[in-house]
Amino acid sequence: MRMNSEESSYYVLAERKRWRSIRIMYLTLFLNSTGFSIILPSLWPYLQELSPTVNYSFLGIAAAGFSVGQLFASPIMGKWSTDRGRVTLPAQICMVLGVLGNLMYALAGTAGSGTVPLWLVTVGRVITGAGAGCIALARSYHSTVTSIDERTGVVSKGSMAQASGFIIGPGLSFLTSLAGKGIQYRSIVFDQYTLPAYLCVVLILFNMIVLALYFREDVPPTEFMINSVIQSSEITTLRVRWSGVVVCSVLFYIAMMSFTITETLGTPLLQAELGLSQTKAIKYSSIFLTCTSVFSFITFSIVTPLGRRFGERKMMGIAFALSGIAYILLYPMGPGHIPRVQWTPLAVNNTDDKEVVGCNWSNKWCYTQLRVSIYQYICATSILLFAYPLSTVIIISRVTKILGPHPQGTVLGILTGIGCLSRAVGPAIFSSLFELLGPVCTTYLLSPVCFFGCLLIYLGRESLESFQERLKSYRSDIFSRNEHIINDVNDREPLIKEV
Repeated sequence: MRMNSEESSYYVLAERKRWRSIRIMYLTLFLNSTGFSIILPSLWPYLQELSPTVNYSFLGIAAAGFSVGQLFASPIMGKWSTDRGRVTLPAQICMVLGVLGNLMYALAGTAGSGTVPLWLVTVGRVITGAGAGCIALARSYHSTVTSIDERTGVVSKGSMAQASGFIIGPGLSFLTSLAGKGIQYRSIVFDQYTLPAYLCVVLILFNMIVLALYFREDVPPTEFMINSVIQSSEITTLRVRWSGVVVCSVLFYIAMMSFTITETLGTPLLQAELGLSQTKAIKYSSIFLTCTSVFSFITFSIVTPLGRRFGERKMMGIAFALSGIAYILLYPMGPGHIPRVQWTPLAVNNTDDKEVVGCNWSNKWCYTQLRVSIYQYICATSILLFAYPLSTVIIISRVTKILGPHPQGTVLGILTGIGCLSRAVGPAIFSSLFELLGPVCTTYLLSPVCFFGCLLIYLGRESLESFQERLKSYRSDIFSRNEHIINDVNDREPLIKEV
């Protein structure tokens, strides 16, 4: 159908608004994941600063607080936006929660001593996590305003924006670590531990302003949405293969847990294995994660051609195999043992310049295990930061392809919740295991889990077929069947004429 000039102008304007709003949601995903990962490198030293008696187990609780908040907020915000038919107000509420949570985190030191500041940090992370419910809103919006042909690309770019934030966050954390002890105004401190939270507040406020000024939920009319021609009978016949969605969900859980544990344990591992102080451990951890993130950006640029050349399912298997190898490389191999640096906790009143240095010698493994060399750590981290975006981008893309023209908002919301659950459970469990066993816990447990992901991809390879692949096979079968019937009719025509 030919459009007149007025309809054409309306269509062009609507398309500009739609794509501008889609890109704003990319920005929301990027800033949200940046705010999450910017905190992690300094979380453990910050807890030690607030209470010298804190242990690795509480680190796991504090790190998991963010994901717990997001786990409960995502379905609530998703239901609210569905009932309203719009995402703007729920997204703004999420961002207000993010500001409040980060301020509580930064101001925890003003609550005195003891365990109160520690629990304020944890509650602040939970509230900040609740503010991350806008991730589900962004994915839901993307699936609502895109056609079937556009959806995979848009959702994939959204996951790339989110993964980029996870990688850039530690680099910003390194910049804030340069502040050292910083400055103090009355009881409020601006130092290397609180500046990441204040920076998160600035990023969220910027996101709120952009959302208020430029985001529009005007969607072009249905007749202007260019979709693939798929008959309703074909959609009814080719139901969603939920087994493939379940396989992707398990793989997504493993991938998110793996990366979160790497970021959470990076600082305490370096502090223990290299005999570093808190400040140096934060700086080195942030530098390593930032420098090795180059591999992740290389992955983003080649993931699409790699998927087309070798197949997405094969590339998923390679990503999980590389992750398993990386955790094997983190096994303590020496040379030598952990540096015998004296464990000197911070004074409770914080009046001297001492800080925690090296391994906590109350843990028995500090005396018996060989050290993890700096070369092992760099090599393992580089491989993980190459494999992580490769796996997550392909998994989310594969889920959208499995669903095809079927509704995607609910499934993507559940997938977001699964990622939250993995980030909540993983750090909590492995922080306790790190305190009990040391770095060997990652090799003994995470490496087999990653190789299990490879096995799962192989066993579920048929269920991971995309809707388009199944549709092509279905149409081919129909065509062959019809052709066979036509041939039978043509063969019988001479017999009918003879009769």
